[in-house]
Amino acid sequence: MEFSTAVKRFFLYDIVRGLTITLRHLVKKPVTLQYPDERWETAERFRGFLGLTRNFQTGEENCIGCLNCEKACPVDCITIVTADKGRAMHAKEFYIDYMRCMYCGLCVESCPTTPKSIVHTNQYETTGYFRDDLVYEKERLYDVWEKEVNFDGPRPWGKLFGLRDRENERRPAEPEPEAAAPSE
Repeated sequence: MEFSTAVKRFFLYDIVRGLTITLRHLVKKPVTLQYPDERWETAERFRGFLGLTRNFQTGEENCIGCLNCEKACPVDCITIVTADKGRAMHAKEFYIDYMRCMYCGLCVESCPTTPKSIVHTNQYETTGYFRDDLVYEKERLYDVWEKEVNFDGPRPWGKLFGLRDRENERRPAEPEPEAAAPSE
């Protein structure tokens, strides 16, 4: 046995070395986030959940129903049902199956509208007890984007907890129909 190996064994070199690493980490600032109250900062080009956008002022949808995002999707997770024809065409139904989505961004790149009608958000947390919970319909996709735009800190999904009210506050009031005079 070599002398240096004997000295290391006698002085418990490996244990002392491990303890020094432990002591070094004891004095460092912790990196733990208190999850519901704090979120990780995402990178600038992070691709989170897809959301549909619309104009808050008019309530008009940005999606023109061109089906480019559905065609560009390599895993066929986007399903669009259109209504009308020509310039009046729009997306009547819009579904994204997040179990199949691979967050590649091809659907966002293929969107011809300005501003983009489908966008990646910075949201990365969602759960579902059933597979059907991860198939988002049109209104839920609007909620994903509205949660991103109105983000004031962590809160549950908008449809259930008030984002609809915020959207309605921003929209211009519709004129109320005049009541017809009662005929005698």
